[in-house]
Amino acid sequence: FAGGAREWRDGDAQDGRHLVTHVRVRPEDSRGMRGDEVDRPTWLLVNDFLLRPVEQREMVTFKPWRTPAVLYFARVDIDEVCPGEPYVNPITKNVYKNDRSLGNPSLANKTPTFVPPSTEELASSMIVGIDSEFVALTAEETELRIDGTNLVTRPSRMSLGRVSVVRSLDSKATVGVKGAEQCLAGTPMIDDYIKTPEQIMDYLTRFSGLLPGDLDPATSPHHLIPLKRAYVKLRYLVDKGYIFVGHGLNNDFRIINIWVPPEQIMDTVNIYHLPNRRKMSLRFLAYIILSQKIQSEVHDSIEDARTALLLYQHYLNCKAQGRWEEELERIYEAGQKCGFQVPEGR
Repeated sequence: FAGGAREWRDGDAQDGRHLVTHVRVRPEDSRGMRGDEVDRPTWLLVNDFLLRPVEQREMVTFKPWRTPAVLYFARVDIDEVCPGEPYVNPITKNVYKNDRSLGNPSLANKTPTFVPPSTEELASSMIVGIDSEFVALTAEETELRIDGTNLVTRPSRMSLGRVSVVRSLDSKATVGVKGAEQCLAGTPMIDDYIKTPEQIMDYLTRFSGLLPGDLDPATSPHHLIPLKRAYVKLRYLVDKGYIFVGHGLNNDFRIINIWVPPEQIMDTVNIYHLPNRRKMSLRFLAYIILSQKIQSEVHDSIEDARTALLLYQHYLNCKAQGRWEEELERIYEAGQKCGFQVPEGR
């Protein structure tokens, strides 16, 4: 017995019916889901966006309002009877070849904002900084409660507008410039603007740095590509084991709809954080630690990705010197004095 779907009814209302699914996960596939409990199958309940483990008895318990719709079975010896083909990742480094822009060639920036990754860089994993900017496709919907507060009934729908990936600060990659080798440490390998087929309601310029026309093939001077190609380029780096350094990456990856193993994420919003204390913004950390003022007018994903790399390097240096806890306390003390805000002016 491998699982099935059940129909849940809410009374007699036709629109009060929906399907939920139960899936049986084999013990050998459930490591990391139940800790050390891998001697028996794991059952997962899938209900829209809800995913949680359940006991098998829940799957085989039926009520008048909870009836089976589909039951399916899997042959126990299917792997021996019908062995599958070895998995071959369809995403290869070829995704970086012929990576042409959809933007208007006559308006293209004369100086490229990034140097594409070399064959050597794509052949192995490395540490990179990453930052993404988003646009709003729909507005947030709210309703006024009796007590005067607003309840969000439908959050705004966001879409990727720009993504930048920056080489680590100790990268040994080089490129020939006028007969000489130029080090590429800290330079972007990806700086893609994303064409979306949907109407953009708000460019969120103050937070994204994106302007009307930046994502339009007829008027964009940037390296403009479809969302699917941007996803596949990132997916290749994830599958290669790249380590991503950034600030607030869980939210970014969620909106991009890409899963990155936790061990490949170095999120400075969590690194620079003490339990039961507030989380600090990238702008504040850059000011306190690096003496830099970023995001003064608008956000720039290259600047933010590079700043995250600098903060990560500072963290590693403090850890190596055995003074990280002391440094983190110092940062919080400095933040309390200024309200965790960057003073205005130069």
